[in-house]
Amino acid sequence: MSSSKVSRIALSASAAAIGGIAAYWTLLATRQGHILFNARKHPVIHLSEDFSTYSHTVPGGMVRGYVYHPQGEDAVQDLFIYFAGRSEDVRATAQALHWLPEGFGFAAINYRGVADSQGNPSEVASVEDAGQFAKHLRRAFPSARLHVVGRSLGTGVTVQLVARQDFASLQLVTPYDSMLEVAKKRFPLVPLSLLLRHQFNSLEHCSEVTAKTQVLLAEHDDVVLPERSQKLIAVWPTPVSVQTVPGSDHHNIMGLEATWLHLVDFALTAILPESKVA
Repeated sequence: MSSSKVSRIALSASAAAIGGIAAYWTLLATRQGHILFNARKHPVIHLSEDFSTYSHTVPGGMVRGYVYHPQGEDAVQDLFIYFAGRSEDVRATAQALHWLPEGFGFAAINYRGVADSQGNPSEVASVEDAGQFAKHLRRAFPSARLHVVGRSLGTGVTVQLVARQDFASLQLVTPYDSMLEVAKKRFPLVPLSLLLRHQFNSLEHCSEVTAKTQVLLAEHDDVVLPERSQKLIAVWPTPVSVQTVPGSDHHNIMGLEATWLHLVDFALTAILPESKVA
């Protein structure tokens, strides 16, 4: 084979590779909201009569959510407002609520484009929807103490929400410092600092948080690496309790009884006067 032919083949291969990379970057740039949230429909999960439904209108349809109050709305003394991880259908997470004690409720929405919610997901949209949902819950449960819980992707939402509104407590499950740093591990060859619009920079937003805070870490986490959580914990502006859930990983942590016991115990501790906190 002549050297000129080899050169032409090499140039063709290089052009194809460059074209492939360019197409990949274009996809990330134009569809990154759907990729980040893994926005897709899920099979219908039927919930019991212990749940009421919630919705509000967004461009492209409706954001939908669910509120668990097994003893009735008036019996809810402490209400967890939950913001899910990537691709998580909160109706599935709600299957674990049998571990909540009497007096506790649970409320959550599906992000835009995820499960039964409609619209285009984004960082700005998720924070706006979270704020609107929280204001609705304050009106619906005026006597309840509101506790915010975020998992993984949802920790970026909760940090911004709690920086803007007051809550009885904040709990972060497998949190990260910024989505940019997490994404760099998954897309090492992509100039994410230029392309990523939804950075969920909790390092920046946490400075406004005043709520009592607990962090729950998975014993084995290969999605949000420990250093990502520790970076956030190191700059947290208030005293923070850190617990590791035995036998947990990034995906199963919300399905473990120990996780819910930690959530409940901290919520109850957070409402005690400072002099009574051990």
